[in-house]
Amino acid sequence: MESSKGGRVLGKDFYYKTLPVLIIGMVIWTVTTLLFSGIIGPIQLTFTIGIVILLMILYFILWIITIILAMIRRNFLSMIIFFNASLVSGMLSSTLLIYASAVLRLELVLGLFFIAFVVGLLVLIGLLILGLTLRDRINENFIYPLLLFGAILIILEFSLILIFGFNPILVITSILVLIWLFGVILWDGSRLPETIGEGYWMLAALDIFLDLINVILRIFIILVETIADAFS
Repeated sequence: MESSKGGRVLGKDFYYKTLPVLIIGMVIWTVTTLLFSGIIGPIQLTFTIGIVILLMILYFILWIITIILAMIRRNFLSMIIFFNASLVSGMLSSTLLIYASAVLRLELVLGLFFIAFVVGLLVLIGLLILGLTLRDRINENFIYPLLLFGAILIILEFSLILIFGFNPILVITSILVLIWLFGVILWDGSRLPETIGEGYWMLAALDIFLDLINVILRIFIILVETIADAFS
């Protein structure tokens, strides 16, 4: 895209730093998710409650450190930890595929994951471009109700998981979270030039990565629950 001054809106840091790091992180996450779920490997790992809890603790620690380093523009250190966070994120994401393979055939699970990945990627690109296009119209007031809505949804969903486990109710919450994520991506897209222009190119990579994997997983959950209900 070209700005009114003829320069690139996103700048060189996006194309030479943010984008390559983002692609590597996505490759790590995707391969790890598929390998640990047993979809493309000979062994499906058994995740106990203890292992999942340890992974979640490690997940939050890594992401907190990664984000803090990106916010103070220690981009190289943030990038190194980001790759490790992508690995742990993939291990946690594989639990969703393991759950799905318990109710659907492995070939179908792999197909649904591929569909979710492609659709999620296309949605992300479209919304980021839309956010860039509307960046002059999206102001600070946009983010506050978005954050409040997201916090309520996260609390609601975790409560449902703890009480009922995975169930059809999660289709409804996943759709709501997906709509919320669309708003987040619009906001992130509108702030990309400013974020990268001020040297926070790693922070931009983190925003896009987290947006993308969450959209992919939400679409995947919706597809799995819908098809599982149709076959039951």
